[in-house]
Amino acid sequence: MLNIDLTVLLSVVMGFSVFLSLPVILYKKITLRQMLGFNAIAIGILAFLLVDIYGDVSSIFGNMPITDPLEIVFLVGFLVSFLFFIGPKESRDPEENPKRTSILAAIGIGLQNLTEGLVFGSAGAAGIVSIYVLSAIGFTLQNLTEGFPIAAPLVGSKVKIEKKFMSAAFLIGGIPTILGTLLGLVFFSKMFIVFFDALASAAILYVILALFHVNINKSRIEDRKEMKYLMLLTYLGILIGFVVAFVVNYAVVA
Repeated sequence: MLNIDLTVLLSVVMGFSVFLSLPVILYKKITLRQMLGFNAIAIGILAFLLVDIYGDVSSIFGNMPITDPLEIVFLVGFLVSFLFFIGPKESRDPEENPKRTSILAAIGIGLQNLTEGLVFGSAGAAGIVSIYVLSAIGFTLQNLTEGFPIAAPLVGSKVKIEKKFMSAAFLIGGIPTILGTLLGLVFFSKMFIVFFDALASAAILYVILALFHVNINKSRIEDRKEMKYLMLLTYLGILIGFVVAFVVNYAVVA
């Protein structure tokens, strides 16, 4: 087993690296273009996280039949959670209630970080140095980018955002990394990973759609030329966010 104190310390660094993107919310003078670009980059990062989660659960599923309990748990968990998130309630409008969208982004990211922390803790417990080192670097850089989707719904919002709320949202996204690591030192379960990845996928997909909805609505202005520019900005931002997340998670670590 690798040093437990070092493992926990690294998990704290990984978990709290999400706070490095917090200052973005505090920037008050933001233009419509900046807001849409920020939202779009957040969408791209979240889209990558969905792909990343799918890759994780696919490696667990292998060649299992669709009737395998692990696959059933993932599908049912995802569908039930997603249907709950999209339930018809006025307070669920992403523009009227950006706090809800931000919290859901934090929950989705936090659940994904919980499973990644479990892998990190298990690697430390097993003494697998290669996985241990790469995980520490990769998860820290990944958490750094994950703060942006939590912040995105709040940027440029007319709703007053309290510092306590912002801190809570970022803690929800980052703390699970530490909890997962502590759990991984003594426990590992494929069912645990599959279940929480299913919930994370549903929350992340909902936030992707919510942020895209905001960008579409904000882009609908009278000037057709400007509208086309804003939509192009959205698509380019999504691409940039996805590429940045990919580079951070794979190219940099490799």
